[in-house]
Amino acid sequence: MWSFAGAFPELAFDLAWELRATGRADLARELEGSTVKAVSYDPETDAGLVALEAQRVLNAVERNVVGQKPGQVIAFGDARYASMQLDNFGRVVAVDLQAPPRELRWKLMRLTNSRW
Repeated sequence: MWSFAGAFPELAFDLAWELRATGRADLARELEGSTVKAVSYDPETDAGLVALEAQRVLNAVERNVVGQKPGQVIAFGDARYASMQLDNFGRVVAVDLQAPPRELRWKLMRLTNSRW
């Protein structure tokens, strides 16, 4: 399994830099340390998704009683094609990519068929 920063170093750097610049260093560290669970890309819609496994695991109450649900979505100003999804516990769970740059698009296509 790859870390997000290892699989997508340029993207991780850009997103983490913007998070730190806006006072969200906690999310920047979590994003960089997250593990890639799956990568998908649809050429028809020019949209990709990098599903991530957060560093912090849920405890039994969080997992079985409260349950994991979609939470906040953070859009980026510099990388307008990217947004980051958090769960209801504030953990990074995915990075959405809409019409990404060509180099990133090719990487997404290559990694879509890889086994994680």
